[in-house]
Amino acid sequence: MSLTNEEKGLIEEALSVYLQLVSQQLPQQQVAQVAAVAQGIINKLDSLHAGGADGAAAGRPGNKPAGISDEWFDNVCASCDMLGAGGCADKVTLKFPGKCDPILHYERKKA
Repeated sequence: MSLTNEEKGLIEEALSVYLQLVSQQLPQQQVAQVAAVAQGIINKLDSLHAGGADGAAAGRPGNKPAGISDEWFDNVCASCDMLGAGGCADKVTLKFPGKCDPILHYERKKA
């Protein structure tokens, strides 16, 4: 899933208004629980990668990691064991997109 900064801001604003309403109607302990969930949502919004929705929309088995071309995704990532519903679990790819061993091997074979 990919959201613009404007969309993320709107969601954060909506959560803030919701928390204000909840704080008027629920006991403080429940408000704290709802606030913790809201903070988790905001943290997830901050970690969304651009291009994630593209993979799901194209019927791909998982989310295309940021910085990965369609060619790499279709020819390498789609069949990789490290790809899951949440995207690529390979720490190298998360830090340096396109520098994981499977993609490097693919590029060497292609050349």
